[in-house]
Amino acid sequence: MDPHSTIAEFSLVKGGLLFELERWLRRGPRKRHDLAWRALAFSAIGWLPLLLFTLPSGGATVNSLFNELQVHAQLLIALPVLLAAEPYIDGRLTVAVRQFVHSNLVAADGLQTFEEGARRVMRWRDSYVVEALLLILAYALTFIAPADASRSWTLSGDGYSMAGWWNLAVSQPLFRFLALRWLWRGVVWSAFLLRVSRLPLTLVPTHPDMMGGLGFLPICQASFSPVVFSLAVVVAAYTSRVEPKGLSANPVAYVIPLVVIAAGAVLLVFAPMSFFVPQLVRAKRLGDEAFSKVASKHSRQFEHKWFRSGPEPELLGAPEMSSLADIGTAFTLARKMRLFPWDLLALQAVVGSALAPLVLLLVVDRQFLAVLKFIHDGLR
Repeated sequence: MDPHSTIAEFSLVKGGLLFELERWLRRGPRKRHDLAWRALAFSAIGWLPLLLFTLPSGGATVNSLFNELQVHAQLLIALPVLLAAEPYIDGRLTVAVRQFVHSNLVAADGLQTFEEGARRVMRWRDSYVVEALLLILAYALTFIAPADASRSWTLSGDGYSMAGWWNLAVSQPLFRFLALRWLWRGVVWSAFLLRVSRLPLTLVPTHPDMMGGLGFLPICQASFSPVVFSLAVVVAAYTSRVEPKGLSANPVAYVIPLVVIAAGAVLLVFAPMSFFVPQLVRAKRLGDEAFSKVASKHSRQFEHKWFRSGPEPELLGAPEMSSLADIGTAFTLARKMRLFPWDLLALQAVVGSALAPLVLLLVVDRQFLAVLKFIHDGLR
């Protein structure tokens, strides 16, 4: 493969208005800790002015800010994770794109269309118009939300305080923009997988992953787990604000939203796998037919030689025994081929990311050690 081709340079995140602006501001060569500083800088832009604007108002207002878990979860946990996850997710998606080519899963007559699909992804990635629309939508979602009197740190007299205005004008739109941008990236990636699923693919029914060679895709999709965690931690923090009794006092109110998030995340993350079902069904049907013929012919020849021919052949070192085992393994793999690409560990990663905020809530609720003791006593 040409190292300068679109496939070699594929990236879902290295483009767009914000990326170009960051690169222009950085200018110098990349350094080892750039990613951490970048996440820290965005968090500081969103969160630090809230504290600075709140401090002059006195203790009650400051306490109101620090007691609200939702804003801290958004700006100090979810927002940095959304940024820090970019190279990890992008790396996994890039490997998946190259795997289609390196594993010869795309037939020769479909390679040009495959590369065009990759170029289309990067054109959408680079679209300034899309990012501008996402920013407008982020502001719209922020300003249509009614003022909440329980968040006293955002209010001053009959209107918003300086901290409240910064939260409306910068903090919330920034977080929502980054979350919407990941949603858009997911849509673009899913559209690319849909396009790939319609190409002539050379799926192998006897592949050890039992998915025709597509076993890398569910693992690739699980790389979106950090995004799932970021959204789940915000939902959990919001629940803690509207349900002040705490997780230990009302666990159902906390668990149900995260279970819904987990179910929705599994559906959204792995739904693109369904695009490949028709080709998997076709490959399995053809594989069953072809291997049934081969297995039948091999079995007849084996029985004729070992049970119906003249003198008994030499048993030790007979190649027919190994051949029988090999064809039996291949036939079993073809029969067990999955019609929907999925992986248990990938599924657990997504579900675990959605439910992980429960651990944070237990820590905040000071019940984490009690839960560990309960588990320990139950296992004894």
